Amino acid sequence: MADPAPVSAFEGPGKGKAFFDRARTVAESGNYDYAIDMYIEGLNREPTNIEAHKALQEVALRRKIKGGKPAGGMFGAKGPLKGKTPKDLMLNAEWLLSKDPGNIGQMLILLRQAALAQYAEVIRWFGPTVILANKAKPKKDIYLELASTWEALDTVVDLKQAQECIAMAIEMTPTDMDLIARLKDLGAKLTLKEGKYAQEGTDFKDSIKDREQTKELAEQDNLSQSQDYRLKVVKQSEEDYLKNPRELQTVAKYVRALADMDTEDYENKAIEILQKAYTDLKVYRFKVTIGDLRMKQFKRNMRFLKEALKLDPTDKTLIHQIQELDKERVAFELAEYEERQQHFPTDMLIQFEYGYRLYQAKRYDDAIRSFQIAQNHPKHRADALHLLGRSFLEQGMKHEAVETLKRAIDEYELAETGDQKSKEYHYWLARAYQETDRPVDAMNVFSTITQWDIGFRDARTRLEGLRKVVPQKTA
Repeated sequence: MADPAPVSAFEGPGKGKAFFDRARTVAESGNYDYAIDMYIEGLNREPTNIEAHKALQEVALRRKIKGGKPAGGMFGAKGPLKGKTPKDLMLNAEWLLSKDPGNIGQMLILLRQAALAQYAEVIRWFGPTVILANKAKPKKDIYLELASTWEALDTVVDLKQAQECIAMAIEMTPTDMDLIARLKDLGAKLTLKEGKYAQEGTDFKDSIKDREQTKELAEQDNLSQSQDYRLKVVKQSEEDYLKNPRELQTVAKYVRALADMDTEDYENKAIEILQKAYTDLKVYRFKVTIGDLRMKQFKRNMRFLKEALKLDPTDKTLIHQIQELDKERVAFELAEYEERQQHFPTDMLIQFEYGYRLYQAKRYDDAIRSFQIAQNHPKHRADALHLLGRSFLEQGMKHEAVETLKRAIDEYELAETGDQKSKEYHYWLARAYQETDRPVDAMNVFSTITQWDIGFRDARTRLEGLRKVVPQKTA
């Protein structure tokens, strides 16, 4: 994790004490809402004061026990702080969570913004709370997001937390080859950390306690991508599989080893093994993995064709092959996700992926229905709303497109930063404004995009075109 950004002048140790003291006093009198406000004010000055975070959490629970309701009134769902920095957004989420303990959407916002603000202490304190909340109705993507957050901190303790999260995700999908490989990679990384191999200034020879064990670890970590090592893993995994071809973990291990060869022949062998396992055991996750491997092959073949096209951009045969392969890919992925959403109708992530393929296939009415469901997924809400708005636009439902595209921007936490996603979101809102004969609004949004990135799409060209037709006094 990079060094934290400089703090503002009014931040620092002890600068929130007066607010924390006041919070404790009013909490004792039962004025929990005021106490929450005071804790947030204090944390605005000492955002990594974990004891204050814990005290606020306790007040929030006492408020809930006394019948406290979720936030409303003048702040709505936005929290008391007006800024857009990660710290502000983190504390707004914590304020809203204090009024509605257990709201996992606000928990995730709190954790994401803490990561952006580089508050490692907050992540380590609050991460276990999110795990506990997720266990009520487990969602794999939440475990994976937590794992990535902890892994980014890159210490032994944090890597172990990341391991636990991935292990919980594997419990939900025991045949997920990618997760099994990720857990293995984390284990190797953790071994290096614990052995101090990766620490700056450490003499590698001094860290060796058992040369034979170290040799084996080095082979696994440094040579894991070599052809000989991968073939060795395939051979061992095949032997284990042949002894017990109906054992889930044995099948998963063999398929992972085949897939790691990263060639179509071995992947096709993996698909053959998965198809047999699915036929024999009726475990649908095996069929999902078949689909994942085929999508991987489509992606690889598309990449090869596009690389070839770079050598001769006028090659009409290659252009035709790319177009045909893309049609085939869209058709396959659409059928794949259509089947998956039938098996997992409540899985919002699958609904989002299905909607995206429907959008690519220009089945906009069907895409609209899927995105309307997928918008309830906290992690993909903004993306679902954005694509929902674009689907409305494609169907000529211009007013609905404008309103939905604006909601997507409101939901995206980094909408005002000018990152790639915020540029895309604003661009399509501006296009929708153009479609609804609101040139001034469109011009203002295109101007914002151009200030962020003068070369983004055709925003500059559209801006200049609008300025020719919109009277300056009106603008």
